[in-house]
Amino acid sequence: MFLAILVLNCAVLLLSIDFTLAGKCRQINSTLLPDCANVGYKFTANFPDVGQRSYQDSVSSEVAIFAEGFKNCSAHSKMFVCSLYVPKCSEGVEGPVLPCREVCERFVDDCGKPLKDSGLYKRYVAYCGLLLSEEDSSTYCLKPEGFVSLPNRTKEARLPSCETVSKPACLNDNFSGLGNTTRTRLQSFLNSLVPVLNSNCSANLKKFACFIETSPCVTNDGSTLHVCQSACQEVRRNCDEEFQRHNIDFPPCTPTYPEINAGNCLCQLSQWPVPWPWMIQNPGTTPRIPAVKAISKANSDHGKGNTPDKSKPGGKTQPNKTALSSGVLAAAVVGFLIVLFVVILLLHLTIKKCKKNVEARKRGDPEYINDSNVSSNGKSVTIGAGNQGFDEEINQSESALY
Repeated sequence: MFLAILVLNCAVLLLSIDFTLAGKCRQINSTLLPDCANVGYKFTANFPDVGQRSYQDSVSSEVAIFAEGFKNCSAHSKMFVCSLYVPKCSEGVEGPVLPCREVCERFVDDCGKPLKDSGLYKRYVAYCGLLLSEEDSSTYCLKPEGFVSLPNRTKEARLPSCETVSKPACLNDNFSGLGNTTRTRLQSFLNSLVPVLNSNCSANLKKFACFIETSPCVTNDGSTLHVCQSACQEVRRNCDEEFQRHNIDFPPCTPTYPEINAGNCLCQLSQWPVPWPWMIQNPGTTPRIPAVKAISKANSDHGKGNTPDKSKPGGKTQPNKTALSSGVLAAAVVGFLIVLFVVILLLHLTIKKCKKNVEARKRGDPEYINDSNVSSNGKSVTIGAGNQGFDEEINQSESALY
């Protein structure tokens, strides 16, 4: 009985470990991600593995680089960076728990210079607009302890116009409307791509490269446009061999879910682009992890919007080959333990009943007297210590006791 109770307790214990086995959340590994050890939350999504590595292991280098690049500009840099790579998970919330809009705006304001230097400023200005405000009573968003919002002020337009700046520059090679810094960075980037451009591997390569520098941008109707991930995937699929041949580190494809195509390699930005398990199940929307380098324009597109990645080097995504999910495994183990418990319980009851029968026979309990121990007149017969049958005993002794 003790064994049965032990098995039952194990089953109950396994069912209760929903955060690490059967649940959707998993504890952040502070060894792999030391920058995320004290950011106000301890659990992120239970991501599937990336190839032969755990998801957290696969993004650990990127988190370290990004956290290092912005550690001195804002007290909230680590929390903000970690919320982009390993967003907070709560069992009571369906999707990721994202930073409050005010936290994003504070980060962009505090880290404006390094963001501009790395070409990420416009991207984060746009991302902030996708977040919910802490002032919304129905909002559940992430805010660091002791956080102080920016003072009220008139928010200047910090994104370029798609119609008058970005599209003319990228569709007509008219860079006159771009700011000096953006124009210089774009021309330098395009110059680095000349060997690949000359190969004519993709008709979208130059346009896509241009939009990396000039988007996000704002349309006349107020929509924010961002370079499409699908365009990135097409360029990488067709030109990856050229990138490798000329040792060019092309930015990885950044998922922005869902894609609402606006044409010309641009899509409407509609959701904060963080990784989440349901977003990375489709191998067609999963970028590859870029080579780890310092934050620079060549890989600045990896800086944010970074998402897990299952594709192998070469830019071609591979079918999802993740191992059996922890939830399915836990359910199988629990099912096995329940069956084992039932078997042990039945065995215990059977043994108990057998013992009772043996004791009853020793006492001569009528309930356990065989039919063969009943004489023709209906009276029971007890013969010898072995309680032998009537006919058998007659044959042996030719007498019977009635």
